[in-house]
Amino acid sequence: MLVTQRKSDQTFPLRWELPGGHIEPNESKEACLQREIKEELGVRTTVLKPFCKRKARIGRDRVLIYYYLCRIAHGKVKQLEVQDFRWIHPSRYLTLYDLAPSDKRVLQRLSILPAEELS
Repeated sequence: MLVTQRKSDQTFPLRWELPGGHIEPNESKEACLQREIKEELGVRTTVLKPFCKRKARIGRDRVLIYYYLCRIAHGKVKQLEVQDFRWIHPSRYLTLYDLAPSDKRVLQRLSILPAEELS
């Protein structure tokens, strides 16, 4: 799985997260994900399928986060709008990365799935 580290001048500085972002008006969830990953990491992605959704609290706001399984379609990952990035196995996130709580729960679910369900 690809995780990214937020920049030091962003909200939740230097925290690790699954890539993504906020939906713009009249944008589908899938198009948002593809746009955000292109802007932050410089690669085009293919959205394979929805994985899950989770409610989260960010400051005083309550948000709904949609998670998708994706594959890189074209390009090489670059640090455009992130501090760093890592390819990790979902089962290793707890000891190595300070992830947002919602992302931790998603990676817990991913770590117990058979590989064929992830493609």
